[in-house]
Amino acid sequence: MKDDGVRFISAATVSLEAYAAAFTSAFEGYPVQIAFTAPMLARRVRFEQHDLESSLIALEGDEAVGIAGLAIRGERGWVSGFGVVPAWRRRGLGRRLMSELLERARGYKLRRLQLEVLAGNDAAQRLYEGAGMRVTRDLLVLERAADDAPPDARRAPAPEESPAEELLRHYWRLHPEPPTWQRELPSLLAAELRGLCVGGRRRPRAYALLGHGRDGNTYLSDLAAADAEDAAAMCAALGRVDGPMRVINEPARGPYAAPLLEHGFRETMRQHEMTLEL
Repeated sequence: MKDDGVRFISAATVSLEAYAAAFTSAFEGYPVQIAFTAPMLARRVRFEQHDLESSLIALEGDEAVGIAGLAIRGERGWVSGFGVVPAWRRRGLGRRLMSELLERARGYKLRRLQLEVLAGNDAAQRLYEGAGMRVTRDLLVLERAADDAPPDARRAPAPEESPAEELLRHYWRLHPEPPTWQRELPSLLAAELRGLCVGGRRRPRAYALLGHGRDGNTYLSDLAAADAEDAAAMCAALGRVDGPMRVINEPARGPYAAPLLEHGFRETMRQHEMTLEL
């Protein structure tokens, strides 16, 4: 391979400001605008167990031309960000960066690696498939405008307030479909969330954990229910909660996908979850 001067370094060897700038540059022109600051990246490190030591920056001289973020929980890894700056796309750097990341993951004795790719981002999906990853399920991004709750929402019973930590005792019982990385228990325990439930606090039939983003939106950080019937009851109760709401990476085959759409939410984006057994 021709030596083009590109080298790979650990993200832990640069400042958070420099890594955030590299992250932003690598996602220039991406369908979803992504711009990171150091404080935003620090939050990701905390909530997602984003491992700076094992994450990579591709450099040409002193200029960052690509990044590959890796989050680690036990023997599992999650690609928390992967991108190449526009001038270096379609030149093979993505394949080299992925190969380097996989080598890191295997060096850390990880047994599984996962990521999400936007539906329709065929070039990225082909890159990941070339590395051996396969689509395992679809994930939905859904939104409900402030005035999009069903007309009869006010007739539904109001949800009961409950501390998030109390509801999280029922996390495993009420998740028949495994949540995505960002909605796993370690991320939820690190966040400040408002808890709502139906069916009583002692043994809820379903619950929702709400967080407020810096963009002004209310995010449903976790939705839990044993089946679609209880999920529908929770969605009806959420009609009593004012304001716009967003749900990110709701499993398409989970109990909430259909009830959310029936209660004023609309699908704005879809991602493919991809997995590689190492």
